[in-house]
Amino acid sequence: MTRSTFTLAQVAVFVAAVLGPFASPSAEDDHDADNDADNKAPVSPWLITPLLSVDPKLGQNVGGIAAYLHRFDPASPLSMMGVALTYSNTDSIVGGAFADLYWGADHHRLSGGGAYGDIKNEYDDFLGSGKTVQTVDDFRSLFLRYRYRFVDDWFIGAQLIRTNYAIEFPPNQPVLSTDVGYTGFNSTGIGLVLEMDGRNHVRNPTQGSYFLIDTVSYISGDAGDGLDIDESLLEDLLPDDSLVKRDGEFNVLRTTLSHYSPLGHWFTDSNAPDAVLALRASGRWTSDAPVSGFSSVTIPGYTRGNYLGENYTDIQFDLRMPISSRWGVVLFGGIGCLYGDTLSGSEASSSCGAKVYPGLGAGLSWLVKPESGVVIRAEIAKGTGDNAALYLRFGHPF
Repeated sequence: MTRSTFTLAQVAVFVAAVLGPFASPSAEDDHDADNDADNKAPVSPWLITPLLSVDPKLGQNVGGIAAYLHRFDPASPLSMMGVALTYSNTDSIVGGAFADLYWGADHHRLSGGGAYGDIKNEYDDFLGSGKTVQTVDDFRSLFLRYRYRFVDDWFIGAQLIRTNYAIEFPPNQPVLSTDVGYTGFNSTGIGLVLEMDGRNHVRNPTQGSYFLIDTVSYISGDAGDGLDIDESLLEDLLPDDSLVKRDGEFNVLRTTLSHYSPLGHWFTDSNAPDAVLALRASGRWTSDAPVSGFSSVTIPGYTRGNYLGENYTDIQFDLRMPISSRWGVVLFGGIGCLYGDTLSGSEASSSCGAKVYPGLGAGLSWLVKPESGVVIRAEIAKGTGDNAALYLRFGHPF
C-alpha cells in the first residue's frame, strides 16, 4: 500500500496505449460504423480526454490525453497518435507520446511511443519489508512494435524496448536500497511478437478473441543510478542470490488471451448496444531478472510496484452494460498471483500459493467518439486490506 502515491501505474495510461489496448483486426465493422457516423454529421479527428486517479491515502493524480485519429485506407482501422501528461499532488509528473498505426488493408500494424517520469512515492509496506519508505523514481522509456498479417487473423512481428529506470532513496534510507536491491535498471530489449486478433471492432470489441505472446531479451545494461550494494549484507535478507543482480540482462515472456461474448440487452432498449462480457487470462515470466525487472500485480485496486515477484499470472473479467447509446455501467474484477522469488513476505514457490491478490470494482463508462470506440471509465476498485483506488481511465482495460 502507498501513501500520496504517483507510480508507474500512471505511466501505464499511455504506455498501455502503445502496448496494445487499441489493437483490433476487423476493419470492416469499424469502417461501417464510421460510415454511419459520417452520413449523419462531420466527425472531428481530435480526441481530448481527462485522466484522474486517487490512491488509498488520497494521492491525487490529474492530467489528460490529446489524440488525433486518421484512417490510412478504407480497409484499415482508425489509427491514433497522441500525447499524455499526468501530474500529482506529490509533485510527480509523467508524460509521453504514442502512435498506434494501421495501413495496407490492415496488413501492417505499428505501435510506438516514449515515456518520461519523475515519480515520488511513499510506501507504508514497501515490497513487504514492513518499512515505510520514500522513493524518487526516474523513468525513461522508448517502445516500438511492428506486426505483419501473414495469414487470416494471425500477425507476426518484432519489438524494441529501451528503458532507463532508476530508483533513488532519500539520504536517510540508503540501507533499504541495499536490503532489497531495488535500484532500477538500464537496458535495451528486443523480442518477437505473435498475435491472433479475431475481434470484431477496433478498441471496443463486442465478440471474438485475441491472443498475444511476446518475448523481450534485455541485451545490454548496467546498474543505473542506484546505490552500490554490499552483497555480504544480503545473505539473510533475500530468498535467492539472483535478487541482488542489478544489471539489465534478463528475459521476459508475456502472454494474453482475451475473449468477448455479447449478452444481449439486459436492462436497456434495443437502441442501446449489447452488454458484453470480456474475459482475460495473462501472465508474465522472467528469467535472471533484477528485482527492478520483476513482475507486478496488475489487478485494479493495487498500486503497481508495491508487490513484486519473478512471475505473475492473473484472470480478470470486465462486464460492460450499456444503459444508452453512449453511457454504460461496468463491473470488473479478478485474481492475480505472484510466484517464484518474491519480495512480498513469502518464500520462493514454483506455483501460486499464499500470495494471491483478488480485486473487485465498478464504475460508469462514456463512449467519447462512437466512430473510434474510445471510452472514458470512472471506476472504484477494492483489493485486500487497504488496497483501493479511484480511476478516471482512457479506454477499456482489455
